[in-house]
Amino acid sequence: MADRVDVLNRNMFIEQLWSIVRILSRERKGCCFGIDGAWGSGKTFVLEEFERRISKQQSEETADNQFYVFHYDCWKYDYYEEPLLAIVIAMLDTVQDKLSEGLERAAQSLWENVKENLYAVMGEACKNKIGVNLLEIGKFVDKIKEDTESERIKIDELSGFRKVLEKTRKEIKGMAEDKTMIIVVDELDRCLPEYSIKVLERLHHIFDGLDNVIVIVSMDKSQLKKSIIEIFGEIDVDIYLRKFIAFKIDLDKGRASMYAQKFASYFYMFRMTAEESEEIEELFADILYGLDMRTQERIFRKAQIIHEMTEDGAAEDCSIMAFEILYLTVSLKTKQKDVKWLCKMREADDYNALSKREKESIGEKYFETLKKHVYKGIETEYKSRGSYYGIASTVTGKMFFWLSNAFYTYNNGTCGIYYFPNHDEQTKRDVDRVKRFVELIDIVSCD
Repeated sequence: MADRVDVLNRNMFIEQLWSIVRILSRERKGCCFGIDGAWGSGKTFVLEEFERRISKQQSEETADNQFYVFHYDCWKYDYYEEPLLAIVIAMLDTVQDKLSEGLERAAQSLWENVKENLYAVMGEACKNKIGVNLLEIGKFVDKIKEDTESERIKIDELSGFRKVLEKTRKEIKGMAEDKTMIIVVDELDRCLPEYSIKVLERLHHIFDGLDNVIVIVSMDKSQLKKSIIEIFGEIDVDIYLRKFIAFKIDLDKGRASMYAQKFASYFYMFRMTAEESEEIEELFADILYGLDMRTQERIFRKAQIIHEMTEDGAAEDCSIMAFEILYLTVSLKTKQKDVKWLCKMREADDYNALSKREKESIGEKYFETLKKHVYKGIETEYKSRGSYYGIASTVTGKMFFWLSNAFYTYNNGTCGIYYFPNHDEQTKRDVDRVKRFVELIDIVSCD
């Protein structure tokens, strides 16, 4: 499936994650650590591939079948007001999925035992009515002196919660004697601030100090910091998080590749040679560098929708695709449709000539990257054509020629400061198609 293509080249990161888990498991150490990455950096993909890798390895190597892996999607289960209940039910759902796979007898028996342990926790939770109402334990303590009746009620509720917590820890401790327990916590960023903090608190309450239990929390520290400050005010966030997270490993936005596989349905609309395909991959990796994968997906989805509205059914030159992605990306970065300065970079490629907003949105490093491709695609000056620069018959060269046609009038192979020596009737049709594409980018939204 295209969605499973490792576009951001996360294999090395997953290997590092796998190494950490194996070391902790070998030492039977309990630990909670974070994977810190911005929105759209592919944290969910990393965790899913990590879980898939463990599952695959355990199915191939019975001797190394040493893990119970549970997946807890905080956002999926946030309708349970009490996260302790949500965590246990998410673990039970994982068990049910495992048992439905048709495991070997020994593995089946182990997972059945896990199910019984978790059912015991659920029984305790029902007995003490945990999860029926939101148990704001900290607020109970603060308000416990309001009156005698409320004091008795709140103490009872607090006592019930403690019984469930003790039962949960006891059962999990027993499970971790057989195998290393891994609890993968995802989508924390999507929860409301108060609930996010409560989830961290419950993870700490349940798993802290238990040997052979590893909790991996997918997080965006910058967003989590905002949530913490919103709840507690201006506190030292790093000190606060150390209570829950022993350490973190950073996941950057990555440098993408394999666009043809990821966005196959869009690529199929264009014709290209093997050499042009390599040029496209390098070009897109540069153009889209620094954008999170969800934003990149949005750009490609918008390009495909608009292209389908303007194409005539025949596969087009892949330089048209390069133009579409370049134009949409730079327009998104600058938040403006008029990026005429891109067409002048061969003649006046001065970063300082950009407006303040363009500088802030593009950045000097990205500007230099674009300039590199301009010089690759634009030949030396054609003396016979006056001051026009000749376009190389490459993906990059033609890409800048189509871009120029978005802002200047085409006339017999010339447009703006560029001359296309291999122009023909098809060139004129492609120019018209480019102009129709530009007309639609403000109309079609894929947010």
